[in-house]
Parts: sequence; C-alpha cells; structure tokens
Amino acid sequence: MNYDTYKREWVEAFTPWKREPKEYPDNSPGFSSDYESFNPKRQRFYLHAQNKHLDVYTKMAALKTSTSVVSLESYSGKEEIFQCSGTIIESVDTSSIILTAASLLRCSKARNSIADDIKVIVHLFDGRAFDGHIEAYDFHYNVAAIRIQSDTPLPIASLAHLNDSIMIRPSQLRVTEEKPFQLRPHSNSFHLIPGDSVIALGRFNKKPYDIMAAPGEFSIDRCDYDYFECKELFMATCRITRCGIGGPLINHYGEIIGICFHDVSSIAFLPINITSIWWEHYKKYRQPRRPRLGMEVTNLYAVDLEILERIISKFPEVMEGIIVEEVIPGGSAEFAGLKHNDVIIQFGGRKVRSFLELFHDMWKHVGESVELVVIRASADVPLHLTMVVEEATSDKLYSWPFWEV
Repeated sequence: MNYDTYKREWVEAFTPWKREPKEYPDNSPGFSSDYESFNPKRQRFYLHAQNKHLDVYTKMAALKTSTSVVSLESYSGKEEIFQCSGTIIESVDTSSIILTAASLLRCSKARNSIADDIKVIVHLFDGRAFDGHIEAYDFHYNVAAIRIQSDTPLPIASLAHLNDSIMIRPSQLRVTEEKPFQLRPHSNSFHLIPGDSVIALGRFNKKPYDIMAAPGEFSIDRCDYDYFECKELFMATCRITRCGIGGPLINHYGEIIGICFHDVSSIAFLPINITSIWWEHYKKYRQPRRPRLGMEVTNLYAVDLEILERIISKFPEVMEGIIVEEVIPGGSAEFAGLKHNDVIIQFGGRKVRSFLELFHDMWKHVGESVELVVIRASADVPLHLTMVVEEATSDKLYSWPFWEV
C-alpha cells in the first residue's frame, strides 16, 4: 500500500464528516440500484470512498459553481455516442456556451472526426433539457464548445487563470513567506502549488441529474503518456467516473481552473488558461491554433533535488524556469539544439517563469522563429538558441483515450 492510498483510507475511516446514509427500500426515491456499480457510464462519484463524506468547505465551493455544471449526451442517429459533463462559461440573453470534452463528438471509427448525424442534448441543474449546437471543437486538446438557446440567461461559472510558478530561493529560508492570497470575488488569477485542495465536479447523466464532487489535491506527478499523449495536462488526486469527463476542476473558492479527464486512480486536467486562450482565439479567427511543443517540460521546482543542486550551484540567480525533461526526435526543439535538463529562462525576449507562461508565449508565436535563453549545467554562461514554433497539423494531433460508453 503506498502513502496516498493509506492516507485516503485513513481519512475515510476517521473523518468527522462521515454520516451513514439512510437505508431506503427498493425503488424508493433515495434508492440506488447495484446497476450503477457495474455500468461504467452510470456511476456516481461516490463509487470512490473518498467522495462519500464531503466536508462543508468542499460543499460550499461546489455550490458556488454547481448551477453552471451540466450533463451532456450525444447520439449518432439513435445510437448513443457519449455522456459527459460540462460548464456554462458564457450566457448572453438567450444564448449560452458550454465548455466540455470533444469526446462527446468523436467518431469511434475515425478518431479525429465528428460522428455522423450527431445530436447533442444538454441537461441543466433544474432538469431542463436543450438541444446543443456544435460551436467549436478541437480534437488536439479534446475540448469543445456547445451552444444552447434558452428562454432566459443562465448562471455562468467564474474562471481563474492559473499561476503555476514557484520561486526557488534557498538563501531566504529564514523568511517565512505565506502563499499570497490573490483571489478575490471576480478575480482572474490563482496561484496553484502542489498540495492545494481542488475539487472535480460533474453532473450525473440520469434523472434527477445530481451534482457530484470529488475532492483531491493538485499534484506534480506526470501523466501516463501511454494513456494521455497531451503534454499540456496537469494532474490531481481526485477520483471521478466517466460521466465527469469534461466537467470543471475548481479551487476552494469555487472558481474553474481546469477541465477534467478520467484516469483510473486520479484525474488529468487541462488548465483553464489553455482552454480560455483556445476559445478566445476561435471566437476571433474562427479557426484553431495549436503550438506543438516538440519536447516534454515541467517547472524547475518540480525536478529532483540532485538536478536542482547542479543548476542552482552554477547559476544561483536562476530561481524560476522551465526544465526540458525530454526532447522529441525530429521536432523543432531538437533542431534548436535543446537538450535534456536544459532550463529555459527566456522566450522571445521575455522572461518565462513557468510552463503556462511558456505555453502562452508559444501560442503567440506559432510559425515564427524566436530566440530562447537557456542555462545548461555543463555550460558556464547562458546559451542563446533559435527555435521555430511549430503548429500541430491534422496528422500530428494528440491521441486521446477512447472512453467507450
């Protein structure tokens, strides 16, 4: 048994928030049949023990967002394609936009195309159902925007862009520095560090379309790239079921910080920074943009201690940056001369402190040649390299798991 499993089981056994459920007779309103336990597409989040007894802080955060969380289902003709969750992010007059997973639209035979004769149905928190119209989608990031028309404006979620930087300052250990409280009601930035509480939300895909919550913590663990190819994904220890795919990940203030994707023992999530920039670009240009990283990177603070020692001892002024963990053969990073354990500290003339800052800058320079400043443990001075920011063409899109219904 690993530590995370032990911790979850200990919390489950001793939580003061545990309240035994009332027993109901078969077929009564509170009864849940064993059918849910064996049907992957009909499983609530509390299938996982850590989601059964929510504390009041998790409930408050969830309730701030819950009315904007929807359930979606798609059909090709009469055949069901997929069921998932989504979030209303815009609502103007009678038109609303829902952000969700593109798995909702994906054809099972041609993985990067929309299923034929597709129909999308959206269920709101109050049970109302609407036809969904495909506004935009991108199979590279596995995101989609669905539009619905309602009689009145609908409740929308608050989004908080992530700041994923942490400064490494061993010389200032005597200074007690608390995590800055940056978030205010309607703010748009949240400083996320490993161990922070996060909550995955979803809406059950069967009447009465209940809200579901899965608390966990942000983790710097890497995705299983045999399962998820997408290099832009982050990880959290929340455990959801398949109907939570495409639903929001929120912070403890109830603000959206990512879109959830299902994994066996945790979740991968796409930071809201990336989905927001994708959606805003699409609204302006009506076409996608996809910078191809050509490498696997992470924030400098996340690497092993011995690697940090070699870097910081040689370049003590470097406290933030993005370290290259793998260079993809044949990509632009390899042609630029980047190597394993290089630390990128400037991109296109601008200092970059974290992965999400690097992604934002790469997005702005797709197709362009930019200058990088990197430090290398074997070099005495920073190196200046030139890199062309490639775009992921239709034949180089990320492969995503096919979650069968």
